[in-house]
Amino acid sequence: MNLAEDILLNAVFGGILAGFGVGITLKWGASTGGMDIVAMVLSRIKDRPIGIYFLILNSIIIFLAGWLYEPEKALYTLVTLYVTTRVIDAIHTRHEKLTAMIITGRGNQLTKAIHSKMVRGITSVPAKGAFTNEPREMLMMVITRYELYDLQQIVKEVDPNAFTNIVQTTGIFGFFRKDDEKL
Repeated sequence: MNLAEDILLNAVFGGILAGFGVGITLKWGASTGGMDIVAMVLSRIKDRPIGIYFLILNSIIIFLAGWLYEPEKALYTLVTLYVTTRVIDAIHTRHEKLTAMIITGRGNQLTKAIHSKMVRGITSVPAKGAFTNEPREMLMMVITRYELYDLQQIVKEVDPNAFTNIVQTTGIFGFFRKDDEKL
């Protein structure tokens, strides 16, 4: 079904729809049963966005099909694939890391609660409230974007008065446990 006469417009719009569908599927931990399975495995191994692997693997297949059959349609398909991968990466954000800085008066309780539900290292730094002069702790940890909801629930349950600052992390050097690693 053509939505428009312009094949490029159809390619871009089709890529948006496909990317949205695949992105939501992957975000919920499922698979479409295609090349995304291989892309997910590679993404977990290298801790990179799934879209780049999805693009490379499918581009090879499309390039070969275009070489054997119709090169022009293969090029339009590559446009669709590129748009699809950009939308997938915008929705599927498992590779994105965040740094959480939690200022709390219940550091030990919060650390135990976090460790009971998440396997992440936590750095505890002594702090003092500038307004109240009361002793506090700053718990600092790096998490994936998927873990943010769990962390928010834990903090809310243990210390509803805690102050939490979440910042996007651009890089990590050193050990960061991935979801598929065993203790």
